[in-house]
Amino acid sequence: MRDEQREREAEHAARNTPDEREGPAAGEPGEIGSGAPLSGRRFVHGAPQDNRLSSSLGMIPTIILGFPRSEGRSLIDALIVVGVLVALVVGAYWGVRFASISFVRNRLGRLLLSRVTTRLPLVSLTFDDGPDPETTERFLSALGDARATFFVLGMNVRRWPHLARAMAEAGHELASHGDSHRTMTRVPPRGTLRELRRAHRTIVEATGETPRFYRPPYGRFNLASWLETPRLGMRRTLWTAGARDWEAEATPELIAERILAGAAPGAILLLHDSDGDPGAPEHTLAALPAILAGLHERGLRSVTLSELMRADVS
Repeated sequence: MRDEQREREAEHAARNTPDEREGPAAGEPGEIGSGAPLSGRRFVHGAPQDNRLSSSLGMIPTIILGFPRSEGRSLIDALIVVGVLVALVVGAYWGVRFASISFVRNRLGRLLLSRVTTRLPLVSLTFDDGPDPETTERFLSALGDARATFFVLGMNVRRWPHLARAMAEAGHELASHGDSHRTMTRVPPRGTLRELRRAHRTIVEATGETPRFYRPPYGRFNLASWLETPRLGMRRTLWTAGARDWEAEATPELIAERILAGAAPGAILLLHDSDGDPGAPEHTLAALPAILAGLHERGLRSVTLSELMRADVS
């Protein structure tokens, strides 16, 4: 009974949180990834969506679990911090490198994928929010021989399973973007599990392939999605650089410029093949030839995320 009461209280609290348009509060429990709230709204096939994170670089996760502080915990925390600082000072004095940027980056990369360390001239173009009957087939045609990973929504795959199969048959990879594009930091744990599991099952049923990557809407994990993602056999994934191509102001030229500015070996590049402001997917589609040409000029080639991971040397 106590568990049921706590669950009802948690769901009630989740339903009565402040409107997402104001952005998450600083240090919000259970949130991973950060960014300033954006103005404007996004729509996913008619449903209003919350503001998206505004990062054009790979993100470093922060997990705040909200554990209660027991008596004396502050003193223990302080002693731990002092001990770490002393160890670093002593280590620096004796020329011992206890930690390095590359070590930290590699450790974080195992938890949250935002780029791949590789010596090969490979990147991965990734597209969120599809499939879409108005755009998907044209994106597949525009990509030509390039390979990409599509982070699809489960609800869209159920509506248009033939488009999901067309993506896979064209040699592209399907990954999970959740089921209904809900902001995970506004979804209670049980609802989060339904979102991830239903989307995962939908992709498998439509294509016969198991998704290996999950990118949450707006790049925001809650604790339940953070824990459930690897249980479903998927990597937690964000991006290296994006183009903010869901905005009406993002012209094809600007989209291409932003993506190519972040293009380097191992980069995970974020685009959208559906939704956003009116006309936004058309701008992204129009930018693709310049993006592909720019990658070619730089000696880079787009592959699926799974292919990019196979080139990882970290």
